Amino acid sequence: MKFTHQLQFFFRSFFLQAGWNYMKFQHIGLTFVMLPFLKRLYRKDKDALPSVLSRYLETFNTQPIMASFCIGALAKQEEKIAHAPDMKDFNEQVEQWDDLKQELTITTASIGDRLFWGTLKPMTLLLALFIWVAMGINFFEVELPAQLPVWYALTGSAMAFCVFNSVALFVKWKGLQISYNADEKNCFGLTGFDWNKTIFYARRIAFVLTVAMLVTGLYEFLKEVVLLDVHFVTRALIVIFFICICFITRRLRIPNMYLYLAAVAVFNIVCYL
Repeated sequence: MKFTHQLQFFFRSFFLQAGWNYMKFQHIGLTFVMLPFLKRLYRKDKDALPSVLSRYLETFNTQPIMASFCIGALAKQEEKIAHAPDMKDFNEQVEQWDDLKQELTITTASIGDRLFWGTLKPMTLLLALFIWVAMGINFFEVELPAQLPVWYALTGSAMAFCVFNSVALFVKWKGLQISYNADEKNCFGLTGFDWNKTIFYARRIAFVLTVAMLVTGLYEFLKEVVLLDVHFVTRALIVIFFICICFITRRLRIPNMYLYLAAVAVFNIVCYL
């Protein structure tokens, strides 16, 4: 893939969510990303372009950042379709294109949701909270100072934004490159990263940050308290109980949605009492 073509894919991929709808999800965005490439590829056979576009306007839905792996692989497969020597080979390549699109969207969505939405985004939020605490914005206090410099708040937000997007942009750019140059033997470049290990260590870091934030909040609450309030102790024990249960349900592969509903119900009852 030429650098200029990769750059064009990269910038257009930011509009993948444009035109998102409940019927076919990201199909309009995908078509927008691929359109200049398809026009170049079929410039000698413009009559074929409408039928080609109709394939891209079918249902497409995956994690937006990981979609770069789909885009690169689909572009490579489209070149094989465009240069098919006969109708039999053409039909076979189109069928492979359909299978490739379906398989990659599912795989990249699973990886992307766990890595970016489920791990990296909460972790960068925790990072921002720690930065704010370090800069004197103690949101554990009942009353914050009347005036705080605006750049205090912006620093934590900017750091979280930069950390998240530095990882996202790297994966988006690299995904285009390696998926175009790879094949089905290495899952179109997906095996170039150890996703499970990355997610594992990222979640451990996020867990440590979460515990540290809880300890910080507990310290801020207790440092001026002589006698513990029974309501506070009760609620703290309930939180610890649900955290322990969460680990058990994960081991037993029980959906955490039921645990969340139970936690909300219990907390509402306790707060009411």
